[in-house]
Amino acid sequence: MGYGTPDESTGLNPIVEINLRANQNDGFYFQTNPEEQYIGLYHRHEDGTLMIGGGEIGVDHELIPDEIIVRRVTYTSIQETRELVSDIFYKKWFVDYTLTDEELLSLQTTIRDGKKQSGRTEDEPLVFYKKDRNTLENRKDVVGDRFEQMCQYIFTQQIIDLENYFQIIIDELPPENNQDVFQYVMRLNHDGVVFDINVARKVGNEFSDILNLSQLTKPKFGNKINVDRAREILDTNIFELLPNQTTRQDQVNDFFTEFDDLIGPTPVFQDIDGDGVGEDIQNKEQDEQSRISFENQPNAFITRLDEQAEGSSINQGKTLESMRNRLNTYLGDVDNIVEALEDDRPEYQNISDGFLKIRKPNQAIIIRAPGNNLLEFQKINPDTGNPSYLDDGFTITMWVRFVSKTSEGTLFNFGNPLEDNGKGFRLETRTNIDGAGNYKRWIRLAVREGSDVLRDNHWGVENRARRTVNQSSPIDFYADDVIHQLYPNIPTDDLNEWYFICATYNPNVNELNVGANSPLRKSKDYWLNHLDLSYISENNPSQQDIDEASFVSNSELGAKCKVEIISRSDLLRARGYKIGDLSVTPTDVDETDTIAPFEPGNPPSMNFSFLLLAVRDAVEIEEEEFQV
Repeated sequence: MGYGTPDESTGLNPIVEINLRANQNDGFYFQTNPEEQYIGLYHRHEDGTLMIGGGEIGVDHELIPDEIIVRRVTYTSIQETRELVSDIFYKKWFVDYTLTDEELLSLQTTIRDGKKQSGRTEDEPLVFYKKDRNTLENRKDVVGDRFEQMCQYIFTQQIIDLENYFQIIIDELPPENNQDVFQYVMRLNHDGVVFDINVARKVGNEFSDILNLSQLTKPKFGNKINVDRAREILDTNIFELLPNQTTRQDQVNDFFTEFDDLIGPTPVFQDIDGDGVGEDIQNKEQDEQSRISFENQPNAFITRLDEQAEGSSINQGKTLESMRNRLNTYLGDVDNIVEALEDDRPEYQNISDGFLKIRKPNQAIIIRAPGNNLLEFQKINPDTGNPSYLDDGFTITMWVRFVSKTSEGTLFNFGNPLEDNGKGFRLETRTNIDGAGNYKRWIRLAVREGSDVLRDNHWGVENRARRTVNQSSPIDFYADDVIHQLYPNIPTDDLNEWYFICATYNPNVNELNVGANSPLRKSKDYWLNHLDLSYISENNPSQQDIDEASFVSNSELGAKCKVEIISRSDLLRARGYKIGDLSVTPTDVDETDTIAPFEPGNPPSMNFSFLLLAVRDAVEIEEEEFQV
């Protein structure tokens, strides 16, 4: 059954393989967008069609063009396979068969009558090639349809330990002219799939139709020099008068003497900016006219500046400026001394005596307005009928320190925007493990709009385009080991660090539903509202337009949801503080606390009076302002 052809007897095209995984190096791309690579789970239908998602065995569903993926075979990849197979051919031949001198000569390439020909004598020149597979007979006999079919099969099946599947088969053929005839075949046998390639034919002691072995030769030893005659000619006593030799020190002394004569007088400089160093030349014209580039006079000096030698090709690169630049490369240890400056910044002192500790995400405080009134973001806009947070937007800020590399959960939520027909918004943290085995923590803001559109703060990067609002979240679309690349990250290597998280939903941002091939989908800066593309018509800018766009604080183009993060250390350094030891004693172990089950009609009662310490003073929060 061929690719893309369902079973005509039943009219069905069920799924036959599930939970297959496409990795970075597998080369799977979307059929409708060949430039967008797919990484993640996929399944195979009976007709060979591949679609994204794990799938379910036996299910027959509609083939959605935008979800069909294909494996793209690049020339470079298949060429590497050809190179590897050719090397195995030669290696197997040399290991399993030994050539005589006569056989070797019959295989080699020579130049005869102005043409390259196979078979040579000892007196004829030997032709060498860069690689054996480029030789005369190889190009003509080996690289054929059968060879190409075998390479395509090896590449498609991703066969490893390739050498063990090859062997040389020697078939005895009927004699010719009373001489034995043998056919040498290179055979690939992989799970019952057999490919035979004829690599040599031998009649008597002569080969024909073989991989050209012009690179192969044998050393021969002999004496072609008459030692006695050579001694008569070469063993001669020669005498000559040697002049006085100049020492190296004499050369150095002569160089500096001549240099002092050629450098000329020091120009007159005036200190303009009052820094104690003269930078404005006062006798520029007089100095320039005394240099060799101005006029070749007997008493002229070396040209001072490179620009003064532009009209004289003879003196280009022979100026004091070019000499200075060259000398700088020899004096890095003198010119590039880094002086240790005393750190006079004030050391930051903690103002707060403590903080409210929430054991894990999802275990927090439930806030309600005094008097059971609605919170500000709960109110309905009477003009639009929408919740105020959708019309006016909102900003969530918090200081967070994570004591584990693996903990996940909600940091702040109103409603549940992630369920079908849900509403509200959710600020959450998630973790995954990248391809190198490192834990990655990333922050996500998700908002469900009134039209049941789910928006979040992910961006696009190279090879991973941003998902548009008409598609879906990148979660479960891209592989688990790369999903962190599309969201802001918090390092997991320092569990002592605090991070300030600022999550914003701005309904005034124009979040374009860009096309599948638009370069905007892979522009991180654009989705962070930093690229001014207001002058571009519609939503189809070129890559050049993106590269040349102005970088602004808020272009009101890109994603409506945005999350920004800064560490406590970076913030304090930016404010001019010297940071001392701000460490605490974290744990990297996820502990599961035993929590009493909730019983209807008997919720747990808690005394939640505590001190919230601000920058200036402490404010007591009364118990009745909060409910748990």
